[in-house]
Amino acid sequence: MRVAVIGAGITGLVSAYELAKAGVDVVVYEKEDYLGGHAKTVTVDGVDLDLGFMVFNRYSYSHSVTWAYNVLVTPLL
Repeated sequence: MRVAVIGAGITGLVSAYELAKAGVDVVVYEKEDYLGGHAKTVTVDGVDLDLGFMVFNRYSYSHSVTWAYNVLVTPLL
């Protein structure tokens, strides 16, 4: 089976990852030149600002945070 995922925001990336893990042939299409959709970091006057998620923490979104730590990011503690 082949699947096209439209958009490389967090939902598109998670969908593509899970489908690929299940053995599906996946292609992700994104119109921007970066991944993450609305979730991104911008720098203003030398200060990094995280945009996109109003609340994204291990208490409210424990499954998402666990998934991100295991797959996408290395936590900075």
